[in-house]
Amino acid sequence: MSDRYHPTLYQASTTATTRILGWDSVSCAVGITQTVYPAARPNAVLLASPTCYPEVLAATRLMHHPYDAALLFTEGDGLEDTVSRELIRLSPRGNGLPGQVIVIGVMPARTLHDLADLGFKLWHVIGHDLWETIEFLNELEIGKKSGNALLVSSDPCAGGTVAGGYAAHTGAPILFASEQGLYPSTVRWLKKHPRTRVFVASPEAWLPARIAGEIKALGSKVEAWVGGADAYDMSVRFAKFRHKSRFGWGKRERSSSPVTLVPMEPWPVGTAASALSYRGKYTPLLLTKRDVLTTPVEDFLRGLHAREQTQGQQGHGFIVGGFELVSYPVQMRMHRALTEGGLDF
Repeated sequence: MSDRYHPTLYQASTTATTRILGWDSVSCAVGITQTVYPAARPNAVLLASPTCYPEVLAATRLMHHPYDAALLFTEGDGLEDTVSRELIRLSPRGNGLPGQVIVIGVMPARTLHDLADLGFKLWHVIGHDLWETIEFLNELEIGKKSGNALLVSSDPCAGGTVAGGYAAHTGAPILFASEQGLYPSTVRWLKKHPRTRVFVASPEAWLPARIAGEIKALGSKVEAWVGGADAYDMSVRFAKFRHKSRFGWGKRERSSSPVTLVPMEPWPVGTAASALSYRGKYTPLLLTKRDVLTTPVEDFLRGLHAREQTQGQQGHGFIVGGFELVSYPVQMRMHRALTEGGLDF
């Protein structure tokens, strides 16, 4: 029996969950822009390939003021018709910016010609390699100067996607490391910005503990390491985290904002969903498997139900992706956790 759910039999949304439909990275990004910008125009549109995780994740900070950018993906040798139509619908204003469409990283020449044919003014952000592109993105003046930066693993399986939501929310730069330590681009950025408060968002198993010492030697400090048993657990801990400097979502008893559930794979869906962390609902991102709502995430949602009920309100969550990316049973577990305290399904 097929596990695909016919829309007339299974509704995309419930009273506690709103599903933003899409079957891949490109269509999910369009679904998000149509949800976040149904009538208003963004100041810019970020256009990227859904293939380079660090580059795209670093660009999420441009969703914050003054760039106020939406994010769309394109893949292949030219601009897809659906993306062209969405760009025309969005008609980014480009106020105070070098371009209306900000192209991130390497892009086929035909795609650039297609954008020019549509009449958009382009700003191509590209360095000699992806790390130079990231350095440029992190140097842009965005939001209030807070002295904070996020540091994540360059492997999307470590769950650093959730940092994109907070970067969109605050404009904080995102730095990268791997099992071998800090990337040279991260070292160069920290040398330029001493006394930075660095917040690590990664399960401890994905990054070496010595990076705290490396950061200290560069004149900055790891203020907190938000870790966990795995990426799903870390996404919950990151949603809960709040530092004395007011860094973090602090999604606890006195917080009534909803949450957004995104699939771990494909990772571009989560980066596009960062728009929900800045405009409208200001939601932290939680990670899920396609067919399993992990115990830390479900327990967290169940706790939100208990707290919201005391205020006479029902919890709410967004789900990004069609049934192929986040299954119907996962949605039902989320709905029940938010409305009934997570009864068995």
